[in-house]
Amino acid sequence: MSERRIYVDYIARTEGDGAIDIIIGPNGELKKACWEVWEPPRFFEAFLVGRKFDEVPEIVQRICGICPHPHNLAAVQAVERALGVKVSEQTVLLRKLLGLGDWIQSHALHVFCLALPDFLGYESVIAMAGNSELLPVVKKALALKRLGNDISCVVGGREVHPVTSVVGGFSAVPTKSQLQEIKERLKANKEFAVEAVKLCNQVATQPPYPDLVRKCEHVSLHDDNEYAVNDGRLVSTEGLDVPNWEYPQWLIERHVPGCNCKHAIVKGRDSFLVGPLARINNNFEQLSADAKAAAKEVGFTVPCFNPFMSIVARAIETVHAIDACIEIIDQLGEPKYEEPKYEVKAGEGYAVTEAPRGICCHGGRIDKDGVVQKWDVVAPTARNVYNLEKDFQEFVPKLLHLSDEELTLKCEIMVRNYDPCQSCATHSLKVRIHREG
Repeated sequence: MSERRIYVDYIARTEGDGAIDIIIGPNGELKKACWEVWEPPRFFEAFLVGRKFDEVPEIVQRICGICPHPHNLAAVQAVERALGVKVSEQTVLLRKLLGLGDWIQSHALHVFCLALPDFLGYESVIAMAGNSELLPVVKKALALKRLGNDISCVVGGREVHPVTSVVGGFSAVPTKSQLQEIKERLKANKEFAVEAVKLCNQVATQPPYPDLVRKCEHVSLHDDNEYAVNDGRLVSTEGLDVPNWEYPQWLIERHVPGCNCKHAIVKGRDSFLVGPLARINNNFEQLSADAKAAAKEVGFTVPCFNPFMSIVARAIETVHAIDACIEIIDQLGEPKYEEPKYEVKAGEGYAVTEAPRGICCHGGRIDKDGVVQKWDVVAPTARNVYNLEKDFQEFVPKLLHLSDEELTLKCEIMVRNYDPCQSCATHSLKVRIHREG
């Protein structure tokens, strides 16, 4: 029997370039299963050095066009910690609203346009929309994404790369009428979001969709009083519980050969997972009442260690995000402009926000003139790279009886299930399967 090697030089529905290399020996044994990210380094950390502190949030959000808000908000908060800035409760609420709006648009995009075609056997969402029964679902999903984008417009000033979120607060605030219009649209989209939980659970728990349970450490922010978005303690399913600004001490990165993205481990332990599944495992009791009810109705229980169930977790979080946005809008009432205030001084600060794909970490040191001396950026996908590789090492041996074409598709599905952003992760998905013998 000869060696099997499968190589796929392009995978649709992910952002950035990478490669899966799988080698299967002549006796059917797995000899290699790794994920190699080939996206070129972005050098953001390097060219931030020498820039002024107030430029950092504006620059780093250019790392990503899908979830720029968490980068902006993490950088803003890291700068504020370095300068010792305290912001108002209104600013905290507006930042939560901006972050949750990003969850809504990103989750809608991933669930309906990137993941569901896999579950339902379509090559794309366009092909899925060709089914008359699914066309209404696609239309509602796009409306939901539009709503998330419009929250960004109202709070952040535009859909992508917000312009109002600055150190010390906001350069402009939305009107009460703008927020009320968003609130009515949130209420109108709520029923569809709840139904989406049922749909996602249905397709994720029925054959022939793959099943994989691999217990690994799940890391996220946590707040006893609310479902954490932009702040909270850094916790895990294995007992990690530290201030989020201590992330450089606990979440360790290391270079590995053949990959432009570092591998991440919890200090003294192993790989870990971040993202919606980790958040729900660590924060289920902090979900909104309707989000918890939707989860319980479909039998979703925590802890859940099947990464393929992340589509259900995203749908549950979407219900929560809608509820949380409505509550925040009610709390905001009629926002009043507050001039951002701060004093420039030397300092060091780190912060973590929850991007749709998981924890987004920023921080560094600023001198007395407000000039950046060093800056650290770790996007969610960078945290998941090593964990995804370990999932492959356990998942692929279960599939060796499949043809190369079928095995390739399963591998592609696993990558898309993580919703990776390789461009963010590097400080083309290619699949190779080689059977020896």
